[in-house]
Parts: sequence; structure tokens; C-alpha cells
Amino acid sequence: MTRLRAAVVLACCSLLGVASFGVTPAAAQDGGALDCDGEPVARQAVEVFPADNANGVSLDAPVRARYSPGYFGPGGPGGDPTTMITLLRCPSSGASCSTLDCVDGEGEFVPGRVQVLGDELIFVPDVDWQSGTAYRGIARGVDATLEFTFCTGTSDDAGPAELGTINSVTSTIVDEERCDAPRGSYRISVFFPPATEFGPPGSVEYLLFQTRGTGIDGPVLRDRVRNFATDEIPMAFALPPEQATSPICVTVAAVDGVGNVDYADNEGGEVCVDPVQGNFFEPLCSVSAPGTRARWTLVLAAAGFIVFLIVIRLRARG
Repeated sequence: MTRLRAAVVLACCSLLGVASFGVTPAAAQDGGALDCDGEPVARQAVEVFPADNANGVSLDAPVRARYSPGYFGPGGPGGDPTTMITLLRCPSSGASCSTLDCVDGEGEFVPGRVQVLGDELIFVPDVDWQSGTAYRGIARGVDATLEFTFCTGTSDDAGPAELGTINSVTSTIVDEERCDAPRGSYRISVFFPPATEFGPPGSVEYLLFQTRGTGIDGPVLRDRVRNFATDEIPMAFALPPEQATSPICVTVAAVDGVGNVDYADNEGGEVCVDPVQGNFFEPLCSVSAPGTRARWTLVLAAAGFIVFLIVIRLRARG
């Protein structure tokens, strides 16, 4: 049941996607000041959870491989998910787990089920990972293959990552044309301390939601970032000028390797900023409409229920 919950929550996040605003390549080129074409995006897995060389992975954690945007969508290369990801149990050379034991051509195949959800493949082994064991994963794409290894711990996940309070939210006007934000938009930056996690820190992912603002009826995922070693995690997104006419509110969620979620500990679960004035404040009843937190929480729950039905079908096939 734990792996089922994990797949539901993580897949829900992958289906939400990240809303962003930027300069179109054509517009940038017509202006003659900026070329946003860049290099073509490689059609492949771009990151995995657990992280490569992770230690202490929970025995009930699924494996997630995130692919380049649109990989499984219309016009994307797609493919048979059962052939795109492989997990192998590495031979052991000693009493302690070491990913150095994972070498090409060796290892025992790990049976499991695979589901495409959004831009991710989620692999759920038929039985929990073995304690203190090294595993090797292979996530295949059209243009490249991503290989990774990890070592398991000795127990299931002990609880969610514990997220503290958001330290500050700042707003800065963008005064020059950029590929990720048009001139005149506002860069909203959010800062908070890293979560405390019982499992591998690299398996924690942060999701930044805008919960209030012009044209916002429910939570909008604005940014996502993986946990890394630092005293403060920064996240940011660009807000178009037409959406900066009133204060906006945001919240941050921390999702661990098995799908447990914890939200920022601020009063009311969200913090707000006036994009134009740059004033950072905690929401009051007069600022945040009654039921706002309940509304966006219910939206996330509804999305999770849709994915729940998909994963139930995955279970039935197994």
C-alpha cells in the first residue's frame, strides 16, 4: 500500500507539470536582441529518483525516471515502457553495500511493473528491495541512456520529510529581455531551509505552488527542484505584468522518495507578496479568501484520485 501511495502522489506531481512564461524564439529573433533557440532538447531520461549513488534508500521506495518534456505526449517518441527501464540487483563483494559492485553485464533482473504518468516512468518492484543491497538501473531514451546505481537501507520509510517555514519571498522586475521571462515581468523568488529527511536527502523534491493571484482559481505548479546541500533552497518563477495587479500567495511542498508530502509551516500554509511593491507578508483573513487553503488542497487531492485509478489498474495487471 505504501508503494501505491507513493506512485499516486509522485505521478500527480508529474501530471501537474510546471507553468512558466517566457519569450518565444520567433519573438526574440524578430527583436534582434536575443536568440532563444538553443540546442535541441535530447530525447532521454533527464533525472532519476533515487539519485545516482544514493545510500539508505527506503525498502518501499519506487524508482522514477523523468524524461524530457513531451517525451510521452503527442508528437513525442514515446515507446514501450516495459522495455525502457530495467533494474538489476548487483552482486555483493562484501558485508557492506557498495555501488562499486554494479558493473556492466552482471546483476540479477528485478521484476516489476512500469507505468507512464506525465513525463515520468514509475517502476514498482514486485517485492520490496532487499536490505543493504546495491541496485543498478537503466533508463533508455531515443537519444541516450541514463544509468544509475543506489544502495538500500534497512527499513521502510519512517515518515515524511519535515519542511520548516518559508523565510522570504521577493519580487524583482525584469528590466531586460530574457529567454525565461519577458521584459516587464516580475521574478518571484522563494527561499526556505532544506527539509529534514529520514531517507536519502537527494530523493526529496520541492514543489513551488502559486495559490492565489490574478486568474488563479487553484494551485498552479510554478517550479520544482531537487534537494541539494545548502543552508537555504531558492526557487523562482516569472510572473507576467498582467498578473501582477494584486498580491500573490505561494506555498512549498516537500515530497520524499516514497511519496510522503509535507507543506511549508507558515501560518495558513502560504505566504504572500505584492509583486509591484515587493512587500512580503503572511496572509490574513482579509487577504486570503475563506477556504483558499482547503480549495487548493482539494484540487491536489482530486488530481491524486485520478492517478489512483490509473495505479489501481497497474496493480490489477500485476
